[in-house]
Amino acid sequence: MKMGSTSVQRGLVMAAAVLAGCIGLGGCGEEGDKVGVTNESTKTNSLTDQKTANDAVFKQIEDENKPQSVSFSDPGLGDAREYLDMRSPLLAFNLYNARRNWEESAADIADSVGDAFNARKANPELSRLGTERLTSGDNFKKKDLAEKINALALAEAGKVKERPLVKFTSDEWVPVTLTNYDSEKKGFSVDNCLFSDKLSYTDDESRNSTTLEQAPKLRCYLNPGPVPYYIGFTGGSQVFFEVKDEAKARQIEALRQNVKIDVYGYVQSVERERLGGNLGSQRWVLIAPQRIDVIDAASGNVLLTKTI
Repeated sequence: MKMGSTSVQRGLVMAAAVLAGCIGLGGCGEEGDKVGVTNESTKTNSLTDQKTANDAVFKQIEDENKPQSVSFSDPGLGDAREYLDMRSPLLAFNLYNARRNWEESAADIADSVGDAFNARKANPELSRLGTERLTSGDNFKKKDLAEKINALALAEAGKVKERPLVKFTSDEWVPVTLTNYDSEKKGFSVDNCLFSDKLSYTDDESRNSTTLEQAPKLRCYLNPGPVPYYIGFTGGSQVFFEVKDEAKARQIEALRQNVKIDVYGYVQSVERERLGGNLGSQRWVLIAPQRIDVIDAASGNVLLTKTI
């Protein structure tokens, strides 16, 4: 009995201690479980709210740095004589100003012209006005010159407003080749950064020099005239010439480094850089291919042709 009594007392003391602990913790058993669940739920909700807030910030940053852009539909293949030379010094400048659907001030346009050194032969007056404005120390004169440059730019743009067709021809100055024959896909792609649709490297690709070197090429552009105006292709990564005939594939493989490429296309979009929601200096004219001819540079024979 004595032992039993001691055991009972000890049990009562233990029970009291547990009870006190439960009171101090705000409840035991089912109530304690509810607190644990509530705390975990609060933590989860907090993390969800934080992710939502972060995503909203990332989306805002993305939107603020997305280029100002306007797109156009394919007018269809035209007569060869209708296609403008993509490498003409003022074509990017003229097409951009002809097709943008947003306002740009006279000073903005004049700033973009600079001295128009690359276009001095194509439009001596534009180059002269640009140089005079850059060298003038009179703000009123600079303003007047900006108005003249803007008027001239819009007049030149008007000449190509209804001419959306553009042709590119490769040569020794801008060489374009074909990739090695793809045995799985049975054909060739165009091997030049002008035909890439990749605009930036991923984090994995940027990790080190090895992965960066192995990554696909970023899209590049031509800059034939005023410095901030670029012209290039969109959708070039999708260009593929299927050649199932092995004999023909072997012939082209042997010639792929010595080809000339003619690309017929149309103005698919014009874009302007935006940084933090503000317009940047760079402008782009993007051409979507309609038809591509791959020509043997030595004989002039058409090796491959593709209409898109």
